[in-house]
Amino acid sequence: MEMLKVDNVAVSVGEKVVLKNVSISVDRNEVLFLLGPNGAGKSTLLRALVGFPGYNVVSGKIYFEGEDITGVPMETRVAKGLAIAHQIPPKLLGVRVRQLLEALCRRNKCDVHEIANDLGILHLLDREFGKGFSGGELKRVEIATLLAQKPKLALIDEPDSGVDVDSIEIIAKAIKKVIEVSPYRSAIIVTHSALISRYIEPTKVCILMSGTVKICNGKELIEEVFRYGFRELV
Repeated sequence: MEMLKVDNVAVSVGEKVVLKNVSISVDRNEVLFLLGPNGAGKSTLLRALVGFPGYNVVSGKIYFEGEDITGVPMETRVAKGLAIAHQIPPKLLGVRVRQLLEALCRRNKCDVHEIANDLGILHLLDREFGKGFSGGELKRVEIATLLAQKPKLALIDEPDSGVDVDSIEIIAKAIKKVIEVSPYRSAIIVTHSALISRYIEPTKVCILMSGTVKICNGKELIEEVFRYGFRELV
């Protein structure tokens, strides 16, 4: 069953149109990898899907569980079951990791210490969110907040960017758990390197270049990208 449908969407950031004529869909039990070079508009698409302020849909429609959510505020989309893990998470001044996870777990019935242990961030629980974290630590904490939300559809931006091999493996295991606890077992994972595919197998792969989706196919598309590069395929 189709859970998310993006129908011919264009997105502007400020006065610049970054995405145009984007159409993709995500079914239940589907993990979509969205690949493309830096600057292609992948992060912009995720932020537009979740309704992040400043990312404006200027044409087309976004449907979630059959409902048009194009003009719906971010907090309402999150309440409906969409959640995002940013490539570069925003710093939350004065908020400790433990406080944030406890607030999410009260709402979604999860265990803070279990999540922190899974992601190797027990030592960060009493630190201010994002302050003085390494790239890998920041990614782990961001995925922890995603896991605590138990979203219907997880939107995960560049989980394999700027982290070491050990962190990628830990992050990948946590993402698998995010998908497992999701009622629909679905996710969109944005990546330009596709290193995360060594640990998580997609059911569908799409390539986004120059602000639009060029091609969608099965997981074999990743190997074609490794072999030929993006531009040779589209």
